[in-house]
Amino acid sequence: MENDPETGRLSKIETDWDGVRAAHQDGSSREELAAARNRVLMRYDSCIRMYVLAKTKNPEVAEELSQEFALRFVKGDYKNADPSKGRFRDYLKTSVRNLVIDYFRKKAPGELTKSAAERIEDKVGSPEIGDLEIEFQQNWRRTLLSHVWDSLKRFESDRENCYYTVLHHRSQNPTASSAQMAAALSLSLGEQVTPEWVRQKIHRARRKFAELLIAEVRQSMNSTDRDEIQQELSELGLQKYL
Repeated sequence: MENDPETGRLSKIETDWDGVRAAHQDGSSREELAAARNRVLMRYDSCIRMYVLAKTKNPEVAEELSQEFALRFVKGDYKNADPSKGRFRDYLKTSVRNLVIDYFRKKAPGELTKSAAERIEDKVGSPEIGDLEIEFQQNWRRTLLSHVWDSLKRFESDRENCYYTVLHHRSQNPTASSAQMAAALSLSLGEQVTPEWVRQKIHRARRKFAELLIAEVRQSMNSTDRDEIQQELSELGLQKYL
């Protein structure tokens, strides 16, 4: 997918670190702090929950630890997050990882020796539970893409351009021809559309999707450097959407 050079310029996209700072701004009112922190939590809640569930294999424990993370965040326990020290997803990954390690520590019987602590560390990253980095990146990637699809759906609602409808249909029917898509979409939209209309809509929708994806990735980084953005997209396996 191509990025729109006018509307997708990286310099125009705000960083999500602004939201993190606002979530822990000492000068804000209690209501403002709560609203800012809730916005950050809502953005990353699904990623946190998927990761914790993968580690604990227990939905009830995953719910408990996710709520514990939310409570700590709302209380301001993560206010020392600093964009100069790296990506927010890395900071978030470490914070959630430590929460899971604490969970396993509490389950360890008797006094926690150094060797016991090391075994817990090994368990969190062991193949039987899954590789930490790979799992978290996959969850992060799914979360970003979910946000982009939601943004595209809202964009369609605002502009009535069918971008989401057409692109989502294409994603669900990757081998369908333009003529086949035109026939199916004519039924779902309640109006006759042509194969050429479908091709044009797909092209424009892909450009918009790429723009929204770059915006979403940019929100979790403290950089306006195009190379750094591209590296992040590559690391997350998202370049194919550009």
